[in-house]
Amino acid sequence: MATGVRKRGSTWSYYFDTAKINGERNKIEKGGFRTQKEALDARAAAIAEYNNSGRTFSPKEISVSDYLDYWLETVIHKNVDHGYSYNTYRDYESKIRLHLKPAFGIYRLSSFQYAPDKVQEWADSMKVKGFSKSMIQNTLTCLQGAMNYAILPLKYIQANPCVAVKIGKMPMDMTAKAHTEYICSAEEFNQILKRFPADNCFHLSLVVPYNTGTRIGETFAIDLSQDVDFEKHELRIHGQMQKVEKTWYIKPPKYDSYRTIKMGETLEKELKFAIQQRRINKLKYGGAYSKTYLLPDRSIAQIRADIDVPYKEILPLCVKENGALLTPDSFKYCARIIHYELNNPLFHAHCLRHTHGTILAENGVNPKTVMERLGHKDITTTLQTYTFNTDAMQQTAVDVFENAIQTQ
Repeated sequence: MATGVRKRGSTWSYYFDTAKINGERNKIEKGGFRTQKEALDARAAAIAEYNNSGRTFSPKEISVSDYLDYWLETVIHKNVDHGYSYNTYRDYESKIRLHLKPAFGIYRLSSFQYAPDKVQEWADSMKVKGFSKSMIQNTLTCLQGAMNYAILPLKYIQANPCVAVKIGKMPMDMTAKAHTEYICSAEEFNQILKRFPADNCFHLSLVVPYNTGTRIGETFAIDLSQDVDFEKHELRIHGQMQKVEKTWYIKPPKYDSYRTIKMGETLEKELKFAIQQRRINKLKYGGAYSKTYLLPDRSIAQIRADIDVPYKEILPLCVKENGALLTPDSFKYCARIIHYELNNPLFHAHCLRHTHGTILAENGVNPKTVMERLGHKDITTTLQTYTFNTDAMQQTAVDVFENAIQTQ
């Protein structure tokens, strides 16, 4: 009989010894194989996996393609909500599938560490194909993170081929720049609100970020029954609405930026009207009204009002008249109306956040206050991304300089 296999009844089993624990021998055994050959083949595969610390591949032979799959699943996917968001996982998965595996997947990981020239060629080719600098940089960052993990803690390679790669200067895409830095003027915002008035289901998704600078996921995650304090004039930001597969959840806000921000009379008036309208609609639709509940796993469920359930009811910021939930995906419809019907192609959900931060900066609000209000993790983001050098800021600089030289 071959070593490491034996027959038990009508089937075959394999076995082999593993490392000692507390000085005692341990054994792995598995049965149910129809033939001795099947058991021997399975034993060989199991021993190889055991010798590679549970991995089903050899570090010396694994391809870049298989390693990226391993890294994506082991490091990113398994740590969603524990350091990575589901959106980050989806973004990395897309970059690996569409760009990194087609370019580098055929190489052995062990030799890829010596190929910074190949990575540089790839970066240069992406520029020629017309990809933006941020797209190339973010994809390169994904690859660099995967290679860093291969160095430590895995010790599969000793060098990261991405370190020396330079993207270099690229022609500025003025259209993309205008879109990114678009600030919604008072005239344009009033035009938008005229199209989406107070009784429109999208109204609050426009008014809230304009008045508070919330991110779109944070905006839709606001619970009117728990997060609004009219006595203290405060709005609590305790989560963001995020889709995982096809289910919506209330996840921690970006960078865990839990915060409580002050709100003014304009926003309070809007919220009070919405809450009153919500009560009227519940009475109007009765049992057919869709109530919204937060389940123990933080997922969102909608159930008819005439059905009793043991879950926590919440009052989402934006719902249709019958209570049907609106989400960040729903906002795409609102944006299309603004683009085509109102002829404002530069509008996007994040521009209202930009607008709020810039208005504060233009009017002399302390950058640290702006940072805390917007929930940034550092002041650099506030200064570089959200407080743009607008015409008003430029004019203020001129006025200050003129006043200074005239008093000399």
